[in-house]
Parts: sequence; structure tokens; C-alpha cells
Amino acid sequence: MRRIPYGPVRDGWQLTNYSLGLTYNDDVLPDGTAYSYWQEGPYYEFTAAEIEELEAATTALYAMCLEAGDWMAGQCPRRTAEGRRQGFFTSVCTADSCFLTRIGIPEYTHEQILRTWFDGDAETWTHRDKDPDGRLPMQTPDYSPTVYGRFDLWYNGAGTVPRLLEFNAQTPTSLVEGAVIQWHWMDQTGVAQHEWRQWNSIHERLVGWEDQPGEPGDPGAWRRNIAKLREARPWLPEKPKIYFAYETSETSGEDRMNVAYLMATAEEAGFPVELIAMSQIGWDVAGDRVLFVPGPGQEHRAEPIDVVFMLYPWEWFWHEEGGKAFFRNMADPEKRGTVWIEPPYKAALLGNKALLPVLWKLFGDDPERSKYLLPSYFAESSGAGSLRSYAKKPVWGREGGSVTLVRDGVPLTSTPSEYGADGRYIVQELCELPSFDGLEGTVHPVIGSWLIDGEPAGMGIREGLGTAGLVTTNTCNFVPHVVGIA
Repeated sequence: MRRIPYGPVRDGWQLTNYSLGLTYNDDVLPDGTAYSYWQEGPYYEFTAAEIEELEAATTALYAMCLEAGDWMAGQCPRRTAEGRRQGFFTSVCTADSCFLTRIGIPEYTHEQILRTWFDGDAETWTHRDKDPDGRLPMQTPDYSPTVYGRFDLWYNGAGTVPRLLEFNAQTPTSLVEGAVIQWHWMDQTGVAQHEWRQWNSIHERLVGWEDQPGEPGDPGAWRRNIAKLREARPWLPEKPKIYFAYETSETSGEDRMNVAYLMATAEEAGFPVELIAMSQIGWDVAGDRVLFVPGPGQEHRAEPIDVVFMLYPWEWFWHEEGGKAFFRNMADPEKRGTVWIEPPYKAALLGNKALLPVLWKLFGDDPERSKYLLPSYFAESSGAGSLRSYAKKPVWGREGGSVTLVRDGVPLTSTPSEYGADGRYIVQELCELPSFDGLEGTVHPVIGSWLIDGEPAGMGIREGLGTAGLVTTNTCNFVPHVVGIA
């Protein structure tokens, strides 16, 4: 792993990147400084062995996360048949008895968090009626599609082991630049002329590929997930329409373009699609249906939503007015409720920082698996006091907000934000990002390792400048990479 500071600079690269979907490249920092998110010129070069190490780490970490999800789900009283009998509005979870309640997840969401997590188990389906003998009637298992996710990893090349910093499980962005922009950069600059070239199969794993000589094809994440969904819900058409929703208050266009790219891959995979705003998702009170409402006063043109991808945090959604109705709709025992991609468990069990101390609790004593982890604890626990150098992170935080780095008991840098107002924090042993020489000073890269349908699929690199750059925030740059032969 080495940083090449003076790579080729393409003529008209800004317009090229814009035409490929990077419409949110130029921005202004709080101090008024204009900056370019994409860095044209510098790039990173990896060996094939280093990529194999990153792939192995990504595979191992995802397997550990699934085990951690099982553990967290198992700590909720609604995991049992008796817990599910209590009904939608009966409280059975407390901070002492339920891990989900302890980390701030409303109890009304727990049934569907568990149900979508344990889709293959018919006994986890939410039952509203009992037969005359008081037993829960059997229902067939459901299926809740999950398409993507991204691990943020510390890595410093050969001789080091990748370490998990956090898991962006539900709403990761930088997909356009990771899947598309850096691939075209590689082709246009010609900096890699050999077979490996770049660790980047994101697009192919989403869309699929045909059989090649000596290599079987793959239907891709969209076709594979929708096929499994139709097995559970055979009333769906062969190619159900997939809505793609984004939040319009994000004004840079980053959310819109990331969602638009995912929508384009689903369309390429053969599905009808439509791009909508979160504000266009409505509710039919009489029919208990989730609807697409084109605009104010156009309720007569509303369409039921059977399947929707939402780039919007579940932890925001379940605290908003109307959230209960959408979760009740998911609980329809006839399975006619809306299917949400990514499902609620992605935020509740995998996509928040509480995952980190759970991973350490489960695997901290396992040398083979703990090598990919950093000691992590809830901030109020006794274990937290054992760390003199650590990163303090809000359980519910995004884009590096409200993170504080402490080295040998002395604050190193912090990123104040609105996150963490609930007082829920974890601490993770400090592992400072690697340092490389950049044109403007020392830069610190973080590896974004992509998962498509649970499989390692590629890498994007973001880097921050100076001490403040030790925390990766939304102002950090994206830098492309290539893979060498050695």
C-alpha cells in the first residue's frame, strides 16, 4: 500500500466526473474555502496480497457481525413466543431486560426488527390471532432483502492487519465514486494495464453477469434478492416495481445520486423502478397501506408500495410521527405489508456503534477473530476506564459527528455535532489512521470495504488532512486506487 502523490491529471476531469454522476464534487468549507471532494492526481496502489487480506478481513467481520446480531436479538424478550403474545402495544422490554431498549430503540419497533432478522424462522413471524386452543397459528417465513453495506477499516498495508472502525450497514454513501467514478478514472488514465487493475466488482455484483468460459455467471444481488422475496410472497409479480426513496433536505445531491445509481442497477437487472422523495411516501388510513403520493393534492393518483429502497436512517424514521403505522403495516400476518430495503434490523442490530462493544464481548478472547477488532466498551462500563487512548463515539452517529479522540488521556481532536444528545456513547481503543504525505500536508486514509449481498465487492478510500483528518467526516476527500501485480 503506497500513496502516489503525482498521478496523471485528465483534461476536463470535472465535467467527465459530473457526467458520470458525481454532481456533488464542489463544496465550500465552513471557513469559506472552496474544495474538491474528488482528488485528481493522487492515488493509492495496493498489491494483490494486500487486497486478499482486505477481502479476508471483510468476510470474517461480516460473519462476526451476523453472530453479534443473533446475540443482540436474543437479548430482547420479544424473541420468545411468550414475548410475541404480549401484542403490539404491551410493554415487556426494559433497559435491564432488553438490549434494544438499552441502546434507545423504541419498543414498538422490536417485533419487526426481530422478525426481519429471523426471516427464515416461521416462529418469529408476528401473530395477531390465536386458534381456539390458544396456540399461535403457523405462518410461512418471510424474506427481507438486504443489498449492500460498507465496513470502514484501518489498514496500513502489508505487515498490518485490517481493523474494524465501524459498520455502515444501512445507509452508506460514496457508492457512485466507489463503483463508477474511480473505475472510469482507471480506464482513462491507463495507470493499471494488468489483469487485476482495481478491487471493484460493485456494479457487476449488483447487476449480475453472464457465464464466461470456465466461470459460471451470477444473477446479481437484485435478481437474487427479489427471487427469494417472491418465494416468500408468491402473489408479487415476477418483476415487482421497486421504489427508491431519498431525503430531499440533503441539498448537495449526494443522497439523490447514490439512490439514483442503485436504482439504475436495479433497472439494468430488469426491474421497473421509480425515484421518489421520502416526503412522497404516504399512508392510507382506511386500507393500512404504504403509498406513493406524487404530490400535494394528488392523493387520487396514489399507488401502493410493495417494495421500496430507502436511503434514510431507521433511527430517524422510528422516532417520527407516523412511524408506528409503518411498523404495524410490516406486521401484517398475511405478508401484504410493504417490504423495505434495507430492513429495520440493519440499523438496529448492525448499523450503530453498539455493535462494536458487542463484537469485543463475543470475540475479544478469540485470537484469530479479535485481530480484526479493537477493544470497545460502552462508555459507562468498567472496561471503558481501562483505556487511556481511545475514540469516543455516539451510539447513534453519522459522518464522524460528535467523535472525540483521546491519546494518553489528552484530547487529540473532536467533531462537535447534534449526535450523542441522548448520552449514549461507546469507547474504542484508539488506532490512529495511517499517515501519508500529501500536497497540502499529512493525510490519513480510511478504507471503505464494500459488501454486496454479504460478499466483499470492492474498495473506496477517503482521506482527511492533518490532525482533524484523523476523524473521517463529510469534508474528507475521495481518492482512487489501483492494484499492482506484486
